[in-house]
Amino acid sequence: MANNKLKINMDADTSEALKQMKEVTEAANECVAALEKLERLINKFSGLSSGGILSSGTVRTIHS
Repeated sequence: MANNKLKINMDADTSEALKQMKEVTEAANECVAALEKLERLINKFSGLSSGGILSSGTVRTIHS
């Protein structure tokens, strides 16, 4: 019986991907903040208490 083995060495530079993921995370967090502000304004003008339009679990901040 032959003992077959495969060995692969791989080097990858992930710095650019990490930079882009951080940029996407920042943009997503800005969207969350804008949606929360919009929700407060909608609730203010519609007379609803907090959490009236969007449920608290709908929008979450992404932590990097």
